[in-house]
Amino acid sequence: MPITIRESEIISQITHKDVEDFTKNLSQTAEILELSNDEKNKSCVFLQTNSKELDAEGTCIIHANRPQGCRLYPFILDMEDNVWKDDYCPYVKEFPMANENNRQALLALDSNVQAEARMRKGT
Repeated sequence: MPITIRESEIISQITHKDVEDFTKNLSQTAEILELSNDEKNKSCVFLQTNSKELDAEGTCIIHANRPQGCRLYPFILDMEDNVWKDDYCPYVKEFPMANENNRQALLALDSNVQAEARMRKGT
């Protein structure tokens, strides 16, 4: 899940963890900050679950301060910037069909994280 610098700072403050402790290595993500996955259960590091399934149910320990991408989920963009509902979400059927508002919010988030990545790269 991509996150902005500001979101990473907020998460760091509330969890008392360094950003590097909950994000993937920037060299693996084209300099985009992304939440990492728990090595044991492969889910988000902030999802408390005992399941190893990709669609595991659990409790988000940063829910009140979750990043924009998490707030927009299960809506995601494909490579052509079309918006879809992620079938891996265990609650996908509880959400309405994806719409243009979802798409625009995801595009704005993508634009922000891409701009931050360019800044880190110095381009």
